[in-house]
Amino acid sequence: MERTLLDFAILGLLRERARHGYELRRALGELGFWKVSFGSLYPALRRLEKRGAIEVPERSGRRKAYQVTEAGQIVFDTLIQADPQATETVRAFQVRLAFLSHLPSDRRIEVLDHRRSELSTRLKATRDILVDARSTTKNQDRYRAALMEHALQSTEADIAWLDGLIAAERGAASPHPNDRRPPCPESK
Repeated sequence: MERTLLDFAILGLLRERARHGYELRRALGELGFWKVSFGSLYPALRRLEKRGAIEVPERSGRRKAYQVTEAGQIVFDTLIQADPQATETVRAFQVRLAFLSHLPSDRRIEVLDHRRSELSTRLKATRDILVDARSTTKNQDRYRAALMEHALQSTEADIAWLDGLIAAERGAASPHPNDRRPPCPESK
């Protein structure tokens, strides 16, 4: 699964513009959740190049600038449009979210709604566990209780964040049917 996610992230970044390996590594890190070593990055680039998903059209000195091919666009489109109903790990959701602007608005809302539903289910389960733990344990370990409270608060915060993204997406009027840019958050 990690290979597919790395390939997906690389293809998404190369859709934006051609990049050298160092630029890709930095851009992956800038996504905020991906720390990739050159020992993982370069084999992934070779794998994608061998599949015909990326190419090196020209060399600039010693560095190769990779760009996505038409075949790579198809691979990326297949990955971004994968069924959001499928079980998705946190990292898989984050990678998809990083490139969600490549989907039409209705599909973006579907992906966000599905993630919200998953988190709502998790929130209910966490609440049930916390209530049960409080009612059955006289001397509950305060750190274990704090950990459960933290999980509860984190999930609530994630749901509120998703609610904001969904509301912004539903409120965004696209000036042109081909405009797939996400709405810009308003600064306060």
